Amino acid sequence: MLAWPVGLRAQDISTFSNVTAGHYQVLAQSGTQIGGEVNSFMNQMLRAYSQFFSNWAWKDGARVIVFDNVEDFRSYSAAATGMTHSGLTGYCHWKTDEDGNTFYELVTYEHDRLWQVLAHEGFHQFLGYEMGARDSGVPVWLNEGLAQYFETSTIARSRLQTGAISTAKLRAAQYLIKTRRAPALGELLAMDRATFYANSQSCYPMSWAVVHYLLNRDTQNFRGSTFRRYLSDLKMNRDSVGSFQRRFGRDSAQWQRDFERYVLRLEAQVE
Repeated sequence: MLAWPVGLRAQDISTFSNVTAGHYQVLAQSGTQIGGEVNSFMNQMLRAYSQFFSNWAWKDGARVIVFDNVEDFRSYSAAATGMTHSGLTGYCHWKTDEDGNTFYELVTYEHDRLWQVLAHEGFHQFLGYEMGARDSGVPVWLNEGLAQYFETSTIARSRLQTGAISTAKLRAAQYLIKTRRAPALGELLAMDRATFYANSQSCYPMSWAVVHYLLNRDTQNFRGSTFRRYLSDLKMNRDSVGSFQRRFGRDSAQWQRDFERYVLRLEAQVE
């Protein structure tokens, strides 16, 4: 039985269809059909997120709000978070309601990138619950890199497929490497949030590329991989940079070369 906080309804979303099943409560403005589709997708994504941290334990329920138009989405976002920029398509934030309940709320709207946004922001939402203290133990490159890795998730024949290589992300990463505009890996791994987001045009594609590289550098599957052991270190609150060097080696020049060769040889799989 999932424990849902009481008193979650806000006046402007009180008429939305409520589809609650599994881990998620989905409030959908346009009705139960999209609410059910989103709920099913998010529960499948949760299983994909969970395997990376080997955590299949019971978790508190999470909420997803899906508006059917961008105007209402922006109005809600401005009131809830103060975010008003026109490029915003979705976000996950730590919310405290009028009754003092606190929870992670994922908010987006129906548009052509809905599923990518749900997969990306859903990982941020999951990580907040998984790591505690609002994912403070996870370096920003890993948080955003894994979120982007999940963006291309699709369901085919009732099975979730993740990790397809995006044309846009691959082109950006290869361009940055070829033109020597990419941050060095050692710099990216130690980067704080403010610096990362101030240099988002280079840091986002490179963080995706690093995650893809780490997930595929080992010949064995994820269950026995070095990357999985590194994520376990983070759950134990070990130093992220020190643990990275211990797991993957201290010769930064060597794995910089290996990483760049790997990325330059990749080929895109989806748009």
